[in-house]
Amino acid sequence: MNYMQVGQTAYKGKFLEPEVHIVERYMQLAKKCFTMTNVMLGGGKEVDLLAYNPRTNEKYHIEVRVTIGRGFRLRMKDTQTKNGRKHRRGVDTLNEIKFKPQIVVEKVNEIFGSSDYKKVLVVWEVQDGKVIEQAKTVYGIEVWKISEVLSEMMNKIGTKSYRDDALRIVQLISKMKA
Repeated sequence: MNYMQVGQTAYKGKFLEPEVHIVERYMQLAKKCFTMTNVMLGGGKEVDLLAYNPRTNEKYHIEVRVTIGRGFRLRMKDTQTKNGRKHRRGVDTLNEIKFKPQIVVEKVNEIFGSSDYKKVLVVWEVQDGKVIEQAKTVYGIEVWKISEVLSEMMNKIGTKSYRDDALRIVQLISKMKA
């Protein structure tokens, strides 16, 4: 028998990372989107989240890279370890491994029916404000901070009693600030 750890959300036998679940609920609640999570691809690739707003026809390919360690601040160019391995905290590297692989592009295009969609990277923090602007200009990637996603959710969540773990926790925290 497969038991779920406390705080994990099961999705078709796979566990949905809490930060992906929060962004998924944000897209549903605030952006009024239908969503698909954990789209599994060949070669060990996976798309964190796809979202579609039927009213505006906006489509989103969203990757969530929320690491709260002191060392992870999104930067434009990745850095390397002494061994030459990338730290995976540069927009350049994350674009290469998350958005650009042919298998990813083909699957997202197949699901959305076109290549007309927004690429979004959700992170904890950026090295400086220029990273957000440059990521959009250089790679066509919108960078969202999870703190802004949570803040907007807190403003929209209201007092309805949610059975969804992520929404209920955000709701409870939002009432602490009131």
